Amino acid sequence: MKKNYFIFGFTILSIFYFIFKLIQMNVLPYIYIGAFIGLFIVFLFLIYFIYKKKHTFICMILCIMISIVSLLGGFYIHRTIQTLSKISDSNTKKKKVLSIYSLKNSKIQKEEDLKNCTIGILAINEEKSKECLDSLNCDTQYVVYSSSENMINDFKEGLLDCICIDSMYLEIVEENSEMENFEKEIQEVYRYTYYVQQSNTVSSVDVIKEPFTVLISGIDTRTGTFEDSDSRSDVNLVVCINPGTHQIFLLSIPRDYYVKTVCDASDGCANGEMDKLTHTGWHGISTTEKTIENLLGIEINYNVLVNFQTIVTLVDLLDGVDVYSPYNVELSGSFHSCSVVEGKNHLNGECALAYARERYAYVDGDRQRGKNQMELVKGIIEKCLSTDLLNHFTDILNIMEDLFQTNMETSQILSFVKEQINHPSNWSIDTYSLNGTGDTAYAYELGDYAYVMIPDESTIQNAKEDIEAIYKGEDIPYIN
Repeated sequence: MKKNYFIFGFTILSIFYFIFKLIQMNVLPYIYIGAFIGLFIVFLFLIYFIYKKKHTFICMILCIMISIVSLLGGFYIHRTIQTLSKISDSNTKKKKVLSIYSLKNSKIQKEEDLKNCTIGILAINEEKSKECLDSLNCDTQYVVYSSSENMINDFKEGLLDCICIDSMYLEIVEENSEMENFEKEIQEVYRYTYYVQQSNTVSSVDVIKEPFTVLISGIDTRTGTFEDSDSRSDVNLVVCINPGTHQIFLLSIPRDYYVKTVCDASDGCANGEMDKLTHTGWHGISTTEKTIENLLGIEINYNVLVNFQTIVTLVDLLDGVDVYSPYNVELSGSFHSCSVVEGKNHLNGECALAYARERYAYVDGDRQRGKNQMELVKGIIEKCLSTDLLNHFTDILNIMEDLFQTNMETSQILSFVKEQINHPSNWSIDTYSLNGTGDTAYAYELGDYAYVMIPDESTIQNAKEDIEAIYKGEDIPYIN
């Protein structure tokens, strides 16, 4: 009897654990939670009835089965909550890495060889570079450069023994066609890690009732994860959402847009300097966000950081997405043959990524790529807003935990999902892309002249009016 009572008690505790976790997650409408509770009560009465009929063995088997289901379900929900906490990353402390590189064919092969070396550093990160050299605890000389190109040329010509730069900065260096294979010519001989405190850019609103704006920034991380997540922001989409009128507006900003960099001193960038928008990602998404806010004269409430692997995984999880292409195009940048035809296309993850990255096949280049990215995001949103998919929300989260980060609070994400499950609605999705003129100008981060896109102020003004219309719940005047 004592053994039986123990199993009964354990079963009831298991059910309470599951119900507690279900309520804690706060995604399902209360009617669904009530249905679960009612179902468990029926099972408990059934078990009690069987027990009274002296079918003790059957009763114990049912109790064990219900306990296992309840514990597994509760653990699954617990993992989902943990995943959301990981995705909702409000930690503004960012890891940065400075590396000392030598040429592969030089006499400097390891840290011990750095004694009495002459090392080039960049003025943009002079303070931290000096900290890196001081940490060596050996005599070194350094030369400060304002231009990365001049420093690299002196390094390759043998005027410098080594260079000390942020490892992510290699991406910017290789934008120069003469430096595109530079990383293959060098080797890391020393690494210095430090952390910077970036500003918190969250401006919270009630996402169920109030319009809000989200910046989606896509980066091509070297590791494929967000551990070292500062990289060029190759994709920048401003998403305005009005939950009251069920309107979504997507605005694409070209990666090479020539803009004034805006950041706090803690972000480590050159506030007020002109550069490509893509280079702001090197100092974190908060710098990209503040720069876009200044460009458009708006307030961005939240941001979402994604990488290229995010697209592949999410689209495959959705069993592909539909996009509309105005052209017949063979897509480069994929391991398998991918193409789109004029009209509707259903793309898997790999082809979706190739579609989002392709620009050389189009006359409009990066601007058409921005339109394609918005079309892809539109297809993803339409699938994610379907009630059937939202019912599998936890499956998405458990797969996506390493593939995107946001500073939106966990409770806000869950309340938004819960609202869509409880009150499914059709959403209108409109898009617009900023335009400009190709030119050559001084890019501060590069320390040299580079290709840029000079903004077309009329398209910026159009975008501002579109955003204002979304917030007012009105029809969007400009779309493309």
